[in-house]
Amino acid sequence: MSMKLRQSGLHWPFILSLVGVIILVMLGNWQMQRKTWKSNLIQLVQERIYSEPVGIETLSQRALEGKDIRYQPVKVTGTYDFAHERFYFLPFKNQTGWHVFTPLALASGDIVFIDRGFVPEDFKQQSARRDGLPLGKLEIEGLARPFQDEQGMFVPDNNAAKNQWYWRDRKALYDSLPGYQGQRFAFMIDVKSNAQYGKWPRAGVTRVKFQDKHLGYALTWYGLALTLVGVFGAFAFVRLRS
Repeated sequence: MSMKLRQSGLHWPFILSLVGVIILVMLGNWQMQRKTWKSNLIQLVQERIYSEPVGIETLSQRALEGKDIRYQPVKVTGTYDFAHERFYFLPFKNQTGWHVFTPLALASGDIVFIDRGFVPEDFKQQSARRDGLPLGKLEIEGLARPFQDEQGMFVPDNNAAKNQWYWRDRKALYDSLPGYQGQRFAFMIDVKSNAQYGKWPRAGVTRVKFQDKHLGYALTWYGLALTLVGVFGAFAFVRLRS
């Protein structure tokens, strides 16, 4: 077989086609794995966001036990520390802006970061959103979101000095709070609503609806693999006949 391929000039086209088919099939298999992951995520979110909120102590214990706490509704009572807001760059609906991470001081002395939502660049300064700075002890309800374990390959470095954050680095965020040495929660809380405190920050922007197009992508890769097999087969048939 190998000698016949060499004699007909099909040796290298066969090898290259085989490599191409293997790569395309691997890409299709990867998309099927992604489909399984996405389907599980969609099911988790839809089941969890409508569940009863738990207290922060319960949620913290679950996190320490290694349980999945993503999108778990949670209630917590505390006082916002607006002097140490942190700004996380994340556009919303094609609008450039920031998510406002505000430390919430608890009665225990601990601090948990609250993602209070999105503000456009023009409303980043507190002077432009005075009505969005509620004072005193508040009960906050939102969804638990774990910090990010590592910086993405194409994500810029955080700049704590300029208060510009591009990934949710748990240690760096807590270390940026002067004098704080308390417990460092393994999660943030995306607040459910700020509507009673003005327009900005705009809360409730946590993404809870996901599209699952991975089956279509997988079929595309598998289809390309079959097409490559067909193209090589037709080319080889003509070459062998001649």
